[in-house]
Amino acid sequence: MSKLLKNSFGASVIITALYLSLFYPLILINKFDLFDLVLVTLSISPGIFIMVLIYNLDEYDKEPLWLLSIAFIFGAMNLHLDVDILDYLYSLINTENNLIRVGEEALSVGITEELLKFLVVILIIYPNKNFDEPFDGIVYAVFVGMGFATAENLAFVMNGSASLAIMRMLSAVPAHFVFAVIMGYYLGKAKTNKKSKFLYIVLSLIIPIFFHSLYDYFLFLENIPFIWVGGFVTLLIAFFIAKNSIIEHLGASPFRKK
Repeated sequence: MSKLLKNSFGASVIITALYLSLFYPLILINKFDLFDLVLVTLSISPGIFIMVLIYNLDEYDKEPLWLLSIAFIFGAMNLHLDVDILDYLYSLINTENNLIRVGEEALSVGITEELLKFLVVILIIYPNKNFDEPFDGIVYAVFVGMGFATAENLAFVMNGSASLAIMRMLSAVPAHFVFAVIMGYYLGKAKTNKKSKFLYIVLSLIIPIFFHSLYDYFLFLENIPFIWVGGFVTLLIAFFIAKNSIIEHLGASPFRKK
């Protein structure tokens, strides 16, 4: 496991460096400074590390890089739709009760973001012939989720600070990761279990929405001291579910040597 982590970390550093090289010309023409480059690094490195780690975990039948790239790109493109949809949904919320209003906002975010990610996987990735084992659901869902999380990170951080980048590195990115794993787990089950296919597809959307909305709800209630602990507990529970989901699907690979 330590070797896997070292290899994933090394590869993510190289990929991040290559990505940052694209931003360097902006420094030369004074559109960017070194601090901006630090913010970009803090924004993109967590998602890249997670994608490399998941890719390396898929040791029995690697997914094609072109399809993973499509998953990432469409996940990132979802951010634009997400902003427009949430602006509209927020305009419909006029509840005076703070607890209810925050609940409606959190549910709006959870439904919108998870539904957009779900649509990318179910419409573009799920029918593809390369999706041929349970763990593939997790791999593709994570790449879609990290595409969205990376784009969202860049948008927030470039309008914020290094402290915001670090906070999101430790909270928002891991949250998108575990929600994606849970979604991918059930999509993997649906792909390989024809009898309960519809049930698993429904669960692949409902359960991530539940955890995402609950997580956001605790974070959005800023006026209640220590209520954020509820978000941390929600994320921790989702993390253990995601961990067990990864272990189960890795063990269920039809390409695994007995």
